[in-house]
Amino acid sequence: MRYLILLLIVCKVCLANGQTKITGNLKNKEEGKGIPGLNIILKAKGNTAILSYAVSDDKGGYQLSFNSPADSIELTISGMSIQKQSHRYPNKTALLNFDVAYARITLKELKVKPPKIRRLNDTLNYAVDQFSGKNDRTIGEVLRKMPGIEVAENGSITYNNKPINKFYIENQDLLEGRYGVATNNIAAKDVETVQVLENHQPIKALKNKEFTDEGALNLKLKDTAKDVWVANAQLGAGAAPLLWNNEIFGMFFGKGKQWMATYKGNNTGDDSGSELRNFYGGGQSISFPVSLGIQSPADPAVSRRRYLLNRDNALSLNNLRNIAKDYKLTTNISYLNDKQEKSSYSRDEKYLPGDSTLVIEERLNSLSRFHYLDASLKLNANTDKYYFDNSLSFTADLQRKENGSVANNQLIDQARTAPYFKIGNQLSMVKNYRKLTFKINSYNGFGRINDDLQVKPMLYPLLFSDPGAYIGTYQSLTQQLYNSQNNISMRIKNGKFSQNYLLYANASLLHLNSDLQSKLENNGLGKTTDSLSNDLQWNRYDLGVSPEYNYDDKKMNLSLRLPFNYTHQYRSDRIPDLRATQERVFLMPAFSALYKLNLLWQLSANASYSQAIDGAENGYTGYIMQSYRYLVQNKGQLPERSTQNYSMGIRYSHPIKMLFVSFYSSYNRSKMNLLYGQEFQGFLTLRRTLDIPNASNTASFRLNVDKGFDGIIEKLSLSGEYSSSENTRLNQSEIVSFLNRSYSTGARINGKFSEWGDFNYGISYRNSENILKNDDRKLSPIHSATQSGRLSFFPLKDLVIRLNYENGYNSAVSGSGRAMNFADAGIRYTIKKLEFNLDYHNIFNTKRYIAAAYSGIGSYYTSYELRPTQVLLKVRFKIK
Repeated sequence: MRYLILLLIVCKVCLANGQTKITGNLKNKEEGKGIPGLNIILKAKGNTAILSYAVSDDKGGYQLSFNSPADSIELTISGMSIQKQSHRYPNKTALLNFDVAYARITLKELKVKPPKIRRLNDTLNYAVDQFSGKNDRTIGEVLRKMPGIEVAENGSITYNNKPINKFYIENQDLLEGRYGVATNNIAAKDVETVQVLENHQPIKALKNKEFTDEGALNLKLKDTAKDVWVANAQLGAGAAPLLWNNEIFGMFFGKGKQWMATYKGNNTGDDSGSELRNFYGGGQSISFPVSLGIQSPADPAVSRRRYLLNRDNALSLNNLRNIAKDYKLTTNISYLNDKQEKSSYSRDEKYLPGDSTLVIEERLNSLSRFHYLDASLKLNANTDKYYFDNSLSFTADLQRKENGSVANNQLIDQARTAPYFKIGNQLSMVKNYRKLTFKINSYNGFGRINDDLQVKPMLYPLLFSDPGAYIGTYQSLTQQLYNSQNNISMRIKNGKFSQNYLLYANASLLHLNSDLQSKLENNGLGKTTDSLSNDLQWNRYDLGVSPEYNYDDKKMNLSLRLPFNYTHQYRSDRIPDLRATQERVFLMPAFSALYKLNLLWQLSANASYSQAIDGAENGYTGYIMQSYRYLVQNKGQLPERSTQNYSMGIRYSHPIKMLFVSFYSSYNRSKMNLLYGQEFQGFLTLRRTLDIPNASNTASFRLNVDKGFDGIIEKLSLSGEYSSSENTRLNQSEIVSFLNRSYSTGARINGKFSEWGDFNYGISYRNSENILKNDDRKLSPIHSATQSGRLSFFPLKDLVIRLNYENGYNSAVSGSGRAMNFADAGIRYTIKKLEFNLDYHNIFNTKRYIAAAYSGIGSYYTSYELRPTQVLLKVRFKIK
């Protein structure tokens, strides 16, 4: 051991004696100060291998040690912002000092472009700036360009072909479903990111407890749009006839406070009231079972702006505040008054037994006026441990009036007034106790409607026996309805398994009064008779229990519900002095499954069976004239229905490749104990009922593909749909089976030409056919196609030129109306805070939209009058 230690000491001394050491100092050439952080690299002559490496210390000193048999070495000094220098010296220990000079370094420009869509767990982040163009002013216009997101013409938003369940702005639900106010008014430049929250559970206390496969949208604003007041206005005027279009918009989004308000008024065809529509589904409300109506033109399948003859004023006020810890108070008020005119010609063909056809031709004109008010006050707390939500709502239209005329073989005047109001309160509470979750939901609402319909001249003289001459018919209908829906549930969570037991008790109490009377020459009313009157008390009570069993993990969700329902209906028909009670017990199972193959693929399936018994809408026994040519009287038992529903879906989502694909199919089979039909007496229609069981079957398939690109084409959307429906009806006292079949396909492209323009183009095709079984008539399929395109050019930084074109084709239309063409043009120019828009609509002055389609056991042809050519100048400016 002593010899070994001695040998190691000798070797170390020898190595130390053979090692070369170089030390020195690096100084600023101008100031003489030491420079820290510089790199000193030493290599042997003619060799790329590094022998030694050092970094200068705080005073600029350095030290290198190395062993090399080379006769000379090469030393290099480098660093940021200095001139690089290299020197060659003999291989021996030395002191080497260097003077260093600074040098300017020019770096090459490097652009880092983030992806358009990023995924973080169940959240997709769409970068708004990468989807928006110079022609996009509002965030709604940008949403239409985002793959996977679809915005319908009415403003509703779907993600992967399913409606969103929430629309947030900065993670707050300010608008409570009326998100058209946001999408049509918030500037795209104020939004940084659009987030899609997949499988979104809006109640935090139910997260990871109750599964949902619906998505939500969240707008993340830029910092420049937060904690500041924003206000814009627009003034517009035009001609053909005298036109006006005005707007005011304001918003504030700060911590603990959100506020948004809009006013819009116009007579140019813009539907201001569409923004006030609530797109959230599933909520309780008051719905009157019976309604009257005037015969008016049906809306054509063309852009609403082309045919809407309106004069509206719409106001929306929305406010959200944090008032206490975890509690928010949300107030929403909407008001709309509107005057709408419609005019059309229609030809309705009814295929009757024996190869005969009934043709009803009508020239329709209508005028509607309404004042709609919707207000709600909501107190909400949403935490991980508990949830509280109480919403008080009020809706009313106290001056609704409708007038119309029908010209067939005579001139018929119609007038309707239908003022109503509804008030309701919705309470929801959720509380977690370890593995237990308790829920309480309660809705209570009351509504009243006074519905009156007058028709001139007299169309049903055989119904009346009043002395004197008749000049018309008067139908009055009053309904008072109280609804109460209450349930309490307990959920037990044990790992991946959970059980939920729900108890519910619902009540619906209706009082319906109606009278059908003749209108006499002196404008007085004839006597009421029992067969033409109703005094009905209809009470319905539902009690039930609904067990639910769930399995949920990261890949799979299974749910089985077994609702057990007891229904008790009591009817007191006071005029014929009839009292009846109906009791039914229903078991309505439902099963759903969702399986995630991976992050990209998802499979879903649903199956359900439901039973129901109809209510007062089919239970009154006196005649009610629901429209001038539709007289209804119910006899016998109530309709009872049983329905089977089956559906499946496949979804593929690849955000990085911007590819979204969905396929859904469904099958529905419905059985009913009664067979309904129509009996025609000229152009008048009576509803008939037979006690004959019957069934209907419907199948449908739908495919959607959305693909985003980075080139000239930015988004490509493809769709295809097929549906088949088989039904049985009573037709002039004969039972007829018929089959409606249709398929459609469509494509839409959004793109841009570098920085000087953008475009979009869409085309769709539809084929529909009607097959009457046990009938020799062969009905030709109807083919229809539409296409639309828009070109926008940006010749200058602040100038936008827009050109729009639409074309429609229908094979069932003859003559020049088979193909229709529409064109629009517009110019937008911005000067500082002023934006000028000059629009020229309906350049070809196309006056009518003509279409034909199959409708039940028959076909329908319509020619709808459109808005004339119009020119409109709008000035938009920033108030704050």
